[in-house]
Amino acid sequence: MDEAKLLEYLVKLGYITKEQAKQAYVEKQKDEDIISTLLRLGLLDDTKLADLYSKHLSNRFWKGNIEDVKLPEEVLKELPESLLRKYLIAPVKYENGNLTIITVNPFNQSAINELRFRSKISSITAYAATRKTVEDLLNKLYPTVTKLIEELEPEEEIELENLPIDLSPEALAAEAGEAPIVKLANYLIYEAVRLGASDIHIEPYEKKVVVRYRIDGILRVFHEFPAKVKDSLTARYKIMSNMDIAERRKPQDGRIRIKIGGKRIDLRVSTVPTVYGEKTVMRIQEAEKYLSVKLEDLGFEPDDLEKFRKAIWTPWGMVLVTGPTGSGKTTTLYASLMERNTPDVNIMTAEDPVEVAIPGLNQVQVNENIGLTFASVLRAFLRQDPDIILIGEIRDTETAEIGIKAALTGHLVFSTLHTNDAPSSITRLVDMGIEPFLVGSSVILIVAQRLVRKLCPACKVIDNTPKEALLRMGVLKDPSEDITIYTHKEGGCEVCNRTGYKGRTAVHEILEVDEEMRKLIIKGGTSEDIRDLAKSKGMRTLYEAGILKVRKGITSLQEVARVLAK
Repeated sequence: MDEAKLLEYLVKLGYITKEQAKQAYVEKQKDEDIISTLLRLGLLDDTKLADLYSKHLSNRFWKGNIEDVKLPEEVLKELPESLLRKYLIAPVKYENGNLTIITVNPFNQSAINELRFRSKISSITAYAATRKTVEDLLNKLYPTVTKLIEELEPEEEIELENLPIDLSPEALAAEAGEAPIVKLANYLIYEAVRLGASDIHIEPYEKKVVVRYRIDGILRVFHEFPAKVKDSLTARYKIMSNMDIAERRKPQDGRIRIKIGGKRIDLRVSTVPTVYGEKTVMRIQEAEKYLSVKLEDLGFEPDDLEKFRKAIWTPWGMVLVTGPTGSGKTTTLYASLMERNTPDVNIMTAEDPVEVAIPGLNQVQVNENIGLTFASVLRAFLRQDPDIILIGEIRDTETAEIGIKAALTGHLVFSTLHTNDAPSSITRLVDMGIEPFLVGSSVILIVAQRLVRKLCPACKVIDNTPKEALLRMGVLKDPSEDITIYTHKEGGCEVCNRTGYKGRTAVHEILEVDEEMRKLIIKGGTSEDIRDLAKSKGMRTLYEAGILKVRKGITSLQEVARVLAK
Protein backbone atom coordinates (compact mmCIF):
# COMPACT_ATOMS: atom_id res chain seq x y z
CA MET A 1 0.00 0.00 0.00
CA ASP A 2 1.52 3.36 -1.03
CA GLU A 3 1.56 6.41 1.28
CA ALA A 4 -1.38 8.22 -0.31
CA LYS A 5 -3.62 5.14 -0.07
CA LEU A 6 -2.53 4.49 3.53
CA LEU A 7 -3.39 8.10 4.52
CA GLU A 8 -6.74 7.76 2.74
CA TYR A 9 -7.37 4.48 4.62
CA LEU A 10 -6.58 6.12 8.00
CA VAL A 11 -8.94 9.04 7.19
CA LYS A 12 -11.69 6.60 6.17
CA LEU A 13 -11.33 4.70 9.48
CA GLY A 14 -11.42 7.98 11.43
CA TYR A 15 -7.91 7.88 12.94
CA ILE A 16 -6.88 11.18 11.26
CA THR A 17 -8.69 14.00 9.44
CA LYS A 18 -8.22 14.98 5.76
CA GLU A 19 -6.37 18.12 6.88
CA GLN A 20 -4.02 16.06 9.03
CA ALA A 21 -3.39 13.70 6.11
CA LYS A 22 -2.46 16.69 3.90
CA GLN A 23 -0.22 18.13 6.64
CA ALA A 24 1.61 14.79 7.02
CA TYR A 25 2.07 14.52 3.24
CA VAL A 26 3.53 18.02 3.03
CA GLU A 27 5.74 17.84 6.15
CA LYS A 28 7.08 14.33 5.55
CA GLN A 29 10.87 14.37 5.57
CA LYS A 30 13.01 12.71 2.92
CA ASP A 31 13.19 8.90 3.41
CA GLU A 32 10.83 9.12 6.40
CA ASP A 33 8.06 6.55 6.81
CA ILE A 34 4.59 8.15 6.68
CA ILE A 35 3.50 6.52 9.97
CA SER A 36 6.70 7.87 11.57
CA THR A 37 5.73 11.34 10.23
CA LEU A 38 2.26 11.09 11.81
CA LEU A 39 3.82 9.99 15.11
CA ARG A 40 6.43 12.78 14.98
CA LEU A 41 3.78 15.43 14.31
CA GLY A 42 1.59 14.06 17.11
CA LEU A 43 -1.26 13.28 14.68
CA LEU A 44 -1.10 9.61 15.67
CA ASP A 45 0.00 8.03 18.94
CA ASP A 46 0.65 4.51 20.20
CA THR A 47 -2.87 4.17 21.62
CA LYS A 48 -4.40 4.85 18.19
CA LEU A 49 -1.87 2.59 16.48
CA ALA A 50 -2.61 -0.29 18.85
CA ASP A 51 -6.34 0.23 18.31
CA LEU A 52 -5.89 0.37 14.50
CA TYR A 53 -3.82 -2.81 14.27
CA SER A 54 -5.75 -4.85 16.85
CA LYS A 55 -9.09 -4.09 15.14
CA HIS A 56 -8.19 -4.00 11.44
CA LEU A 57 -5.03 -6.13 11.24
CA SER A 58 -5.47 -8.49 14.18
CA ASN A 59 -3.78 -11.47 12.49
CA ARG A 60 -0.69 -9.33 11.78
CA PHE A 61 -0.55 -7.47 15.14
CA TRP A 62 2.42 -8.69 17.22
CA LYS A 63 1.41 -9.87 20.68
CA GLY A 64 4.77 -11.27 21.79
CA ASN A 65 6.93 -10.32 24.80
CA ILE A 66 10.11 -8.28 24.34
CA GLU A 67 11.85 -10.22 27.14
CA ASP A 68 11.46 -13.45 25.15
CA VAL A 69 13.18 -12.08 22.03
CA LYS A 70 16.66 -13.56 21.54
CA LEU A 71 18.50 -13.43 18.22
CA PRO A 72 21.89 -14.88 17.27
CA GLU A 73 24.63 -12.25 17.36
CA GLU A 74 25.67 -13.03 13.75
CA VAL A 75 22.12 -12.16 12.58
CA LEU A 76 22.07 -8.87 14.54
CA LYS A 77 25.40 -7.92 12.93
CA GLU A 78 23.91 -8.37 9.45
CA LEU A 79 20.96 -6.07 10.20
CA PRO A 80 21.92 -2.38 9.83
CA GLU A 81 20.90 -0.64 13.07
CA SER A 82 20.65 2.77 11.35
CA LEU A 83 18.07 1.43 8.87
CA LEU A 84 16.05 -0.29 11.61
CA ARG A 85 15.89 2.89 13.68
CA LYS A 86 15.14 5.04 10.62
CA TYR A 87 12.04 3.00 9.62
CA LEU A 88 11.16 1.84 13.18
CA ILE A 89 11.70 -1.85 12.42
CA ALA A 90 12.89 -4.45 14.96
CA PRO A 91 13.73 -8.14 14.42
CA VAL A 92 11.96 -10.65 16.70
CA LYS A 93 12.89 -14.09 15.32
CA TYR A 94 15.24 -15.80 12.88
CA GLU A 95 14.57 -19.40 11.94
CA ASN A 96 15.51 -21.52 8.90
CA GLY A 97 16.54 -18.47 6.89
CA ASN A 98 13.30 -16.55 7.61
CA LEU A 99 13.43 -13.26 9.52
CA THR A 100 10.34 -12.07 11.42
CA ILE A 101 10.21 -8.33 12.10
CA ILE A 102 7.87 -5.89 13.81
CA THR A 103 7.36 -2.36 12.49
CA VAL A 104 5.07 0.63 12.95
CA ASN A 105 4.20 0.35 9.25
CA PRO A 106 3.94 -3.20 7.87
CA PHE A 107 2.69 -1.70 4.57
CA ASN A 108 6.04 0.02 3.83
CA GLN A 109 7.27 -2.46 1.25
CA SER A 110 10.18 -0.30 0.08
CA ALA A 111 11.69 -0.24 3.61
CA ILE A 112 11.31 -4.04 3.87
CA ASN A 113 12.92 -4.47 0.43
CA GLU A 114 15.82 -2.24 1.48
CA LEU A 115 16.28 -4.40 4.59
CA ARG A 116 16.27 -7.51 2.36
CA PHE A 117 18.97 -6.00 0.15
CA ARG A 118 21.17 -4.69 3.00
CA SER A 119 20.93 -7.83 5.17
CA LYS A 120 20.97 -10.37 2.29
CA ILE A 121 18.01 -12.13 3.99
CA SER A 122 15.40 -12.64 1.26
CA SER A 123 12.59 -14.11 3.37
CA ILE A 124 11.15 -11.46 5.72
CA THR A 125 7.73 -11.59 7.45
CA ALA A 126 6.44 -8.28 8.87
CA TYR A 127 4.11 -7.77 11.85
CA ALA A 128 2.63 -4.50 13.13
CA ALA A 129 3.55 -2.99 16.51
CA THR A 130 3.48 0.32 18.38
CA ARG A 131 6.40 2.75 18.33
CA LYS A 132 7.20 2.11 22.01
CA THR A 133 7.35 -1.66 21.46
CA VAL A 134 9.68 -1.28 18.46
CA GLU A 135 11.94 1.26 20.20
CA ASP A 136 12.11 -0.76 23.44
CA LEU A 137 13.10 -3.87 21.49
CA LEU A 138 15.72 -1.97 19.46
CA ASN A 139 17.19 -0.56 22.68
CA LYS A 140 17.36 -4.07 24.11
CA LEU A 141 19.02 -5.55 21.01
CA TYR A 142 21.24 -2.51 20.28
CA PRO A 143 21.83 -0.78 23.63
CA THR A 144 22.46 2.97 23.34
CA VAL A 145 24.64 5.04 25.66
CA THR A 146 21.50 6.33 27.40
CA LYS A 147 20.13 2.83 27.80
CA LEU A 148 23.37 1.58 29.33
CA ILE A 149 23.49 4.48 31.75
CA GLU A 150 19.87 3.90 32.78
CA GLU A 151 20.72 0.27 33.58
CA LEU A 152 23.64 1.24 35.82
CA GLU A 153 22.17 0.73 39.28
CA PRO A 154 23.61 2.32 42.47
CA GLU A 155 25.05 -0.93 43.85
CA GLU A 156 27.05 -1.31 40.65
CA GLU A 157 28.93 1.93 41.22
CA ILE A 158 32.69 1.54 41.05
CA GLU A 159 34.91 2.75 43.86
CA LEU A 160 38.19 4.18 42.61
CA GLU A 161 41.26 3.54 44.72
CA ASN A 162 43.86 5.61 42.89
CA LEU A 163 42.06 8.60 41.36
CA PRO A 164 44.65 11.41 41.33
CA ILE A 165 43.84 14.29 43.68
CA ASP A 166 45.78 16.98 41.84
CA LEU A 167 43.92 17.07 38.52
CA SER A 168 45.07 19.41 35.77
CA PRO A 169 42.68 22.14 34.54
CA GLU A 170 42.31 20.16 31.29
CA ALA A 171 41.31 17.05 33.22
CA LEU A 172 38.78 18.93 35.33
CA ALA A 173 37.35 20.60 32.23
CA ALA A 174 37.00 17.25 30.50
CA GLU A 175 35.22 15.76 33.51
CA ALA A 176 32.90 18.72 34.15
CA GLY A 177 29.43 18.09 32.81
CA GLU A 178 30.37 14.60 31.64
CA ALA A 179 28.39 12.60 34.22
CA PRO A 180 26.86 10.31 31.54
CA ILE A 181 30.36 9.51 30.21
CA VAL A 182 31.60 8.81 33.75
CA LYS A 183 28.72 6.37 34.20
CA LEU A 184 29.34 4.77 30.81
CA ALA A 185 33.07 4.36 31.54
CA ASN A 186 32.19 2.66 34.83
CA TYR A 187 29.53 0.52 33.20
CA LEU A 188 31.87 -0.90 30.55
CA ILE A 189 34.36 -1.95 33.24
CA TYR A 190 31.57 -3.40 35.40
CA GLU A 191 30.04 -5.34 32.49
CA ALA A 192 33.41 -6.73 31.35
CA VAL A 193 34.24 -7.92 34.89
CA ARG A 194 30.77 -9.48 35.26
CA LEU A 195 31.17 -11.36 31.97
CA GLY A 196 34.62 -12.63 32.99
CA ALA A 197 36.50 -10.74 30.25
CA SER A 198 40.29 -10.49 30.34
CA ASP A 199 40.56 -7.37 28.13
CA ILE A 200 38.44 -4.40 27.08
CA HIS A 201 39.11 -2.85 23.64
CA ILE A 202 37.65 0.58 22.88
CA GLU A 203 38.27 1.29 19.20
CA PRO A 204 37.47 4.54 17.37
CA TYR A 205 36.40 4.46 13.71
CA GLU A 206 35.21 7.18 11.35
CA LYS A 207 31.53 7.01 12.27
CA LYS A 208 31.41 4.91 15.44
CA VAL A 209 33.22 3.62 18.52
CA VAL A 210 33.34 -0.16 18.88
CA VAL A 211 33.68 -1.84 22.28
CA ARG A 212 34.99 -5.41 22.27
CA TYR A 213 35.64 -7.76 25.20
CA ARG A 214 38.02 -10.72 25.12
CA ILE A 215 36.20 -13.58 26.85
CA ASP A 216 37.85 -17.01 27.06
CA GLY A 217 40.51 -15.77 24.64
CA ILE A 218 38.07 -14.69 21.90
CA LEU A 219 37.34 -11.04 21.05
CA ARG A 220 33.68 -10.22 20.49
CA VAL A 221 31.90 -6.94 19.71
CA PHE A 222 29.51 -5.98 22.52
CA HIS A 223 28.65 -2.33 21.81
CA GLU A 224 28.76 0.28 19.07
CA PHE A 225 28.42 3.95 20.05
CA PRO A 226 28.29 7.20 18.06
CA ALA A 227 31.74 8.59 17.20
CA LYS A 228 31.05 11.70 19.31
CA VAL A 229 31.67 9.79 22.59
CA LYS A 230 35.22 8.68 21.72
CA ASP A 231 37.22 11.67 22.99
CA SER A 232 35.34 12.10 26.26
CA LEU A 233 35.37 8.34 26.97
CA THR A 234 39.15 8.17 26.37
CA ALA A 235 39.65 11.28 28.50
CA ARG A 236 37.69 9.69 31.35
CA TYR A 237 39.87 6.55 31.31
CA LYS A 238 42.99 8.74 31.19
CA ILE A 239 41.82 10.60 34.30
CA MET A 240 41.08 7.30 36.06
CA SER A 241 44.54 5.91 35.21
CA ASN A 242 46.48 9.12 35.94
CA MET A 243 47.69 9.71 32.36
CA ASP A 244 48.37 13.02 30.64
CA ILE A 245 44.95 13.97 29.28
CA ALA A 246 46.37 16.64 26.96
CA GLU A 247 48.78 14.26 25.19
CA ARG A 248 47.04 12.57 22.28
CA ARG A 249 49.95 12.01 19.91
CA LYS A 250 51.94 9.40 21.87
CA PRO A 251 51.11 6.00 23.36
CA GLN A 252 50.57 6.07 27.13
CA ASP A 253 50.32 3.47 29.89
CA GLY A 254 48.55 3.68 33.22
CA ARG A 255 46.77 1.71 35.87
CA ILE A 256 43.32 1.84 37.43
CA ARG A 257 42.63 0.31 40.83
CA ILE A 258 38.98 -0.14 41.66
CA LYS A 259 36.62 -2.09 43.88
CA ILE A 260 33.45 -3.69 42.53
CA GLY A 261 31.22 -5.28 45.14
CA GLY A 262 34.13 -5.35 47.60
CA LYS A 263 36.42 -7.18 45.14
CA ARG A 264 39.66 -5.44 44.19
CA ILE A 265 40.26 -5.20 40.45
CA ASP A 266 43.42 -3.90 38.76
CA LEU A 267 43.24 -2.64 35.18
CA ARG A 268 46.36 -2.10 33.11
CA VAL A 269 45.49 0.67 30.66
CA SER A 270 47.19 1.41 27.33
CA THR A 271 46.29 4.11 24.80
CA VAL A 272 47.64 4.28 21.23
CA PRO A 273 46.89 7.04 18.67
CA THR A 274 45.16 5.65 15.54
CA VAL A 275 43.85 7.32 12.37
CA TYR A 276 40.45 8.09 13.97
CA GLY A 277 41.55 8.82 17.53
CA GLU A 278 43.06 6.98 20.47
CA LYS A 279 42.41 3.27 20.97
CA THR A 280 42.19 2.21 24.61
CA VAL A 281 42.89 -1.33 25.78
CA MET A 282 42.46 -2.40 29.41
CA ARG A 283 43.77 -5.71 30.77
CA ILE A 284 41.66 -6.83 33.74
CA GLN A 285 43.53 -8.40 36.66
CA GLU A 286 41.50 -9.68 39.60
CA ALA A 287 43.89 -9.88 42.56
CA GLU A 288 41.77 -12.37 44.52
CA LYS A 289 41.90 -14.85 41.62
CA TYR A 290 45.69 -14.94 41.72
CA LEU A 291 45.78 -15.19 45.51
CA SER A 292 43.43 -18.19 45.59
CA VAL A 293 44.62 -20.09 42.50
CA LYS A 294 46.30 -23.46 43.10
CA LEU A 295 48.39 -25.61 40.79
CA GLU A 296 45.61 -28.24 40.82
CA ASP A 297 43.28 -25.66 39.20
CA LEU A 298 45.51 -25.07 36.15
CA GLY A 299 44.69 -28.15 34.06
CA PHE A 300 47.88 -30.15 34.70
CA GLU A 301 47.59 -33.88 34.05
CA PRO A 302 48.44 -35.80 37.28
CA ASP A 303 51.85 -37.01 36.02
CA ASP A 304 52.76 -33.53 34.70
CA LEU A 305 51.71 -31.91 37.99
CA GLU A 306 54.02 -34.26 39.86
CA LYS A 307 56.97 -33.29 37.62
CA PHE A 308 56.20 -29.56 37.93
CA ARG A 309 55.72 -29.66 41.69
CA LYS A 310 59.00 -31.56 42.12
CA ALA A 311 60.79 -28.79 40.14
CA ILE A 312 59.33 -25.86 42.11
CA TRP A 313 60.39 -27.49 45.39
CA THR A 314 63.97 -28.01 44.15
CA PRO A 315 66.41 -25.87 46.18
CA TRP A 316 68.13 -24.39 43.12
CA GLY A 317 67.98 -24.29 39.32
CA MET A 318 65.91 -22.56 36.63
CA VAL A 319 62.26 -23.29 35.76
CA LEU A 320 61.07 -21.75 32.47
CA VAL A 321 57.43 -21.23 31.43
CA THR A 322 57.06 -20.50 27.71
CA GLY A 323 54.27 -19.54 25.35
CA PRO A 324 52.86 -16.54 23.47
CA THR A 325 51.18 -13.54 25.12
CA GLY A 326 47.91 -14.54 26.79
CA SER A 327 48.79 -18.22 27.28
CA GLY A 328 48.51 -18.09 31.09
CA LYS A 329 52.25 -17.95 31.92
CA THR A 330 51.76 -15.34 34.68
CA THR A 331 49.00 -17.39 36.34
CA THR A 332 51.19 -20.52 36.37
CA LEU A 333 54.15 -18.62 37.85
CA TYR A 334 52.06 -16.86 40.50
CA ALA A 335 50.42 -20.17 41.50
CA SER A 336 53.93 -21.63 41.90
CA LEU A 337 55.10 -18.70 44.01
CA MET A 338 51.96 -18.86 46.17
CA GLU A 339 52.74 -22.51 46.94
CA ARG A 340 56.26 -21.53 48.09
CA ASN A 341 55.15 -18.30 49.79
CA THR A 342 55.91 -19.00 53.46
CA PRO A 343 57.63 -16.83 56.13
CA ASP A 344 60.87 -18.85 55.91
CA VAL A 345 61.32 -18.17 52.16
CA ASN A 346 62.53 -14.86 50.68
CA ILE A 347 60.87 -14.43 47.27
CA MET A 348 61.89 -11.50 45.03
CA THR A 349 60.34 -10.68 41.65
CA ALA A 350 61.34 -8.35 38.81
CA GLU A 351 58.34 -7.70 36.57
CA ASP A 352 57.36 -5.38 33.75
CA PRO A 353 54.73 -4.53 34.79
CA VAL A 354 53.88 -5.97 38.22
CA GLU A 355 50.60 -7.72 37.31
CA VAL A 356 49.20 -8.15 40.83
CA ALA A 357 50.58 -7.11 44.22
CA ILE A 358 50.84 -10.24 46.40
CA PRO A 359 51.48 -10.10 50.16
CA GLY A 360 54.71 -11.89 51.14
CA LEU A 361 56.45 -11.24 47.81
CA ASN A 362 59.03 -8.48 47.27
CA GLN A 363 57.97 -7.23 43.86
CA VAL A 364 59.98 -4.72 41.82
CA GLN A 365 58.58 -2.86 38.81
CA VAL A 366 61.18 -2.66 36.04
CA ASN A 367 61.52 0.86 34.57
CA GLU A 368 63.93 1.00 31.65
CA ASN A 369 63.51 4.79 31.30
CA ILE A 370 65.50 5.34 34.51
CA GLY A 371 67.91 2.44 33.98
CA LEU A 372 66.01 0.04 36.25
CA THR A 373 66.36 -2.88 33.84
CA PHE A 374 65.84 -6.58 34.52
CA ALA A 375 69.63 -7.01 34.64
CA SER A 376 70.22 -4.19 37.15
CA VAL A 377 67.36 -5.38 39.39
CA LEU A 378 68.69 -8.95 39.33
CA ARG A 379 72.19 -7.82 40.33
CA ALA A 380 70.64 -6.03 43.32
CA PHE A 381 68.54 -9.12 44.14
CA LEU A 382 71.67 -11.26 44.52
CA ARG A 383 72.73 -8.97 47.40
CA GLN A 384 69.30 -9.30 49.06
CA ASP A 385 69.67 -12.91 50.28
CA PRO A 386 66.89 -14.37 48.06
CA ASP A 387 65.72 -17.98 48.06
CA ILE A 388 63.49 -17.69 44.99
CA ILE A 389 63.79 -15.15 42.16
CA LEU A 390 61.15 -14.49 39.49
CA ILE A 391 62.32 -12.79 36.30
CA GLY A 392 59.23 -11.51 34.47
CA GLU A 393 60.77 -12.24 31.06
CA ILE A 394 64.22 -13.11 29.68
CA ARG A 395 64.57 -10.52 26.92
CA ASP A 396 68.32 -10.24 26.41
CA THR A 397 71.63 -12.03 26.94
CA GLU A 398 72.58 -10.02 30.02
CA THR A 399 69.35 -10.93 31.85
CA ALA A 400 69.71 -14.58 30.82
CA GLU A 401 73.33 -14.71 32.05
CA ILE A 402 72.50 -13.24 35.47
CA GLY A 403 69.45 -15.52 35.83
CA ILE A 404 71.56 -18.61 35.02
CA LYS A 405 74.33 -17.44 37.36
CA ALA A 406 71.70 -17.11 40.14
CA ALA A 407 70.38 -20.62 39.37
CA LEU A 408 73.91 -22.05 39.57
CA THR A 409 74.70 -20.34 42.88
CA GLY A 410 71.96 -21.89 44.98
CA HIS A 411 68.79 -19.95 44.02
CA LEU A 412 65.56 -21.20 42.48
CA VAL A 413 64.84 -19.01 39.45
CA PHE A 414 61.50 -18.78 37.61
CA SER A 415 61.19 -16.98 34.29
CA THR A 416 59.32 -16.84 30.97
CA LEU A 417 60.40 -17.01 27.34
CA HIS A 418 58.41 -16.37 24.17
CA THR A 419 58.97 -19.66 22.33
CA ASN A 420 56.54 -22.00 20.61
CA ASP A 421 57.41 -25.17 22.51
CA ALA A 422 59.61 -26.51 25.30
CA PRO A 423 62.56 -27.93 23.28
CA SER A 424 63.09 -24.70 21.30
CA SER A 425 63.54 -22.79 24.62
CA ILE A 426 66.90 -24.52 25.07
CA THR A 427 68.14 -23.50 21.61
CA ARG A 428 66.75 -19.97 22.13
CA LEU A 429 68.99 -19.52 25.20
CA VAL A 430 72.00 -20.88 23.25
CA ASP A 431 71.17 -18.51 20.34
CA MET A 432 71.16 -15.62 22.84
CA GLY A 433 74.81 -16.39 23.50
CA ILE A 434 74.59 -18.56 26.63
CA GLU A 435 77.10 -21.43 26.62
CA PRO A 436 75.36 -24.80 26.20
CA PHE A 437 77.08 -26.21 29.33
CA LEU A 438 75.62 -23.33 31.41
CA VAL A 439 72.11 -23.96 30.00
CA GLY A 440 72.40 -27.71 30.61
CA SER A 441 73.68 -27.21 34.14
CA SER A 442 71.10 -24.63 35.27
CA VAL A 443 67.73 -25.41 33.59
CA ILE A 444 65.83 -28.15 35.45
CA LEU A 445 62.38 -27.98 33.80
CA ILE A 446 60.61 -26.21 30.94
CA VAL A 447 56.82 -25.88 30.63
CA ALA A 448 55.26 -24.79 27.32
CA GLN A 449 51.57 -24.00 27.64
CA ARG A 450 48.49 -22.77 25.76
CA LEU A 451 44.93 -22.04 26.84
CA VAL A 452 41.98 -23.87 25.26
CA ARG A 453 38.32 -23.10 25.84
CA LYS A 454 36.30 -25.64 27.82
CA LEU A 455 33.03 -26.93 26.40
CA CYS A 456 29.92 -25.58 28.11
CA PRO A 457 28.72 -28.44 30.39
CA ALA A 458 25.10 -27.32 29.96
CA CYS A 459 24.90 -27.57 26.15
CA LYS A 460 27.83 -29.60 24.75
CA VAL A 461 26.79 -32.20 22.17
CA ILE A 462 28.27 -35.49 20.94
CA ASP A 463 30.82 -35.12 18.12
CA ASN A 464 30.03 -37.46 15.21
CA THR A 465 33.43 -37.25 13.47
CA PRO A 466 34.07 -40.56 11.60
CA LYS A 467 36.26 -43.14 13.34
CA GLU A 468 38.86 -43.07 10.51
CA ALA A 469 39.38 -39.33 11.03
CA LEU A 470 39.66 -39.76 14.82
CA LEU A 471 42.34 -42.44 14.30
CA ARG A 472 44.22 -40.16 11.90
CA MET A 473 44.12 -37.27 14.37
CA GLY A 474 45.28 -39.43 17.25
CA VAL A 475 42.06 -39.23 19.27
CA LEU A 476 41.60 -42.99 19.05
CA LYS A 477 44.60 -45.18 19.81
CA ASP A 478 43.34 -48.20 17.86
CA PRO A 479 40.24 -49.10 15.76
CA SER A 480 38.72 -51.23 18.51
CA GLU A 481 38.59 -48.32 20.98
CA ASP A 482 35.12 -46.89 21.59
CA ILE A 483 34.92 -43.50 23.34
CA THR A 484 32.49 -40.59 23.13
CA ILE A 485 33.90 -37.16 22.39
CA TYR A 486 32.01 -33.87 22.44
CA THR A 487 31.82 -30.62 20.51
CA HIS A 488 30.17 -27.25 21.09
CA LYS A 489 26.54 -26.61 20.27
CA GLU A 490 26.03 -24.01 17.52
CA GLY A 491 24.51 -20.89 19.10
CA GLY A 492 25.28 -22.17 22.62
CA CYS A 493 22.93 -21.45 25.51
CA GLU A 494 22.27 -18.85 28.24
CA VAL A 495 24.94 -20.34 30.53
CA CYS A 496 27.80 -19.85 28.03
CA ASN A 497 26.65 -16.54 26.55
CA ARG A 498 25.66 -18.29 23.28
CA THR A 499 29.23 -19.41 22.46
CA GLY A 500 29.16 -23.12 23.31
CA TYR A 501 32.24 -22.69 25.52
CA LYS A 502 32.64 -21.58 29.14
CA GLY A 503 35.98 -20.96 30.83
CA ARG A 504 39.47 -22.07 29.79
CA THR A 505 42.02 -24.62 30.86
CA ALA A 506 45.71 -24.98 30.08
CA VAL A 507 47.45 -27.69 28.08
CA HIS A 508 51.09 -28.33 28.94
CA GLU A 509 54.23 -29.71 27.36
CA ILE A 510 56.73 -30.50 30.13
CA LEU A 511 60.41 -31.13 29.44
CA GLU A 512 62.47 -32.42 32.36
CA VAL A 513 66.24 -31.96 32.14
CA ASP A 514 67.79 -35.15 33.51
CA GLU A 515 71.40 -36.37 33.15
CA GLU A 516 70.91 -37.75 29.61
CA MET A 517 69.15 -34.54 28.46
CA ARG A 518 71.89 -32.45 30.09
CA LYS A 519 74.57 -34.31 28.10
CA LEU A 520 72.64 -33.77 24.83
CA ILE A 521 72.30 -30.00 25.53
CA ILE A 522 76.00 -29.65 26.39
CA LYS A 523 76.86 -31.54 23.18
CA GLY A 524 74.90 -28.87 21.23
CA GLY A 525 71.84 -30.94 20.23
CA THR A 526 69.24 -29.27 18.01
CA SER A 527 65.66 -28.65 19.17
CA GLU A 528 64.60 -31.71 17.08
CA ASP A 529 67.16 -33.91 18.90
CA ILE A 530 65.99 -32.56 22.26
CA ARG A 531 62.31 -33.13 21.30
CA ASP A 532 62.96 -36.72 20.17
CA LEU A 533 64.79 -37.58 23.40
CA ALA A 534 62.11 -35.90 25.56
CA LYS A 535 59.32 -37.79 23.73
CA SER A 536 61.17 -41.08 24.20
CA LYS A 537 61.16 -40.29 27.93
CA GLY A 538 57.38 -39.72 27.97
CA MET A 539 56.97 -36.00 27.20
CA ARG A 540 53.52 -35.20 25.77
CA THR A 541 53.55 -32.53 23.04
CA LEU A 542 51.08 -29.65 23.26
CA TYR A 543 48.93 -31.28 20.55
CA GLU A 544 48.91 -34.62 22.38
CA ALA A 545 47.97 -32.84 25.63
CA GLY A 546 45.11 -31.13 23.77
CA ILE A 547 43.88 -34.45 22.34
CA LEU A 548 43.91 -35.89 25.87
CA LYS A 549 41.54 -33.05 26.91
CA VAL A 550 39.30 -33.97 23.93
CA ARG A 551 39.23 -37.63 25.04
CA LYS A 552 38.18 -36.50 28.52
CA GLY A 553 35.30 -34.41 27.08
CA ILE A 554 36.79 -31.13 28.35
CA THR A 555 37.31 -29.43 24.98
CA SER A 556 36.55 -30.01 21.28
CA LEU A 557 38.63 -31.04 18.28
CA GLN A 558 37.87 -27.67 16.63
CA GLU A 559 39.31 -25.83 19.65
CA VAL A 560 42.47 -27.96 19.66
CA ALA A 561 42.89 -27.33 15.91
CA ARG A 562 42.40 -23.57 16.46
CA VAL A 563 44.99 -23.25 19.23
CA LEU A 564 47.53 -26.04 18.65
CA ALA A 565 49.55 -27.27 15.69
CA LYS A 566 49.84 -31.02 15.22
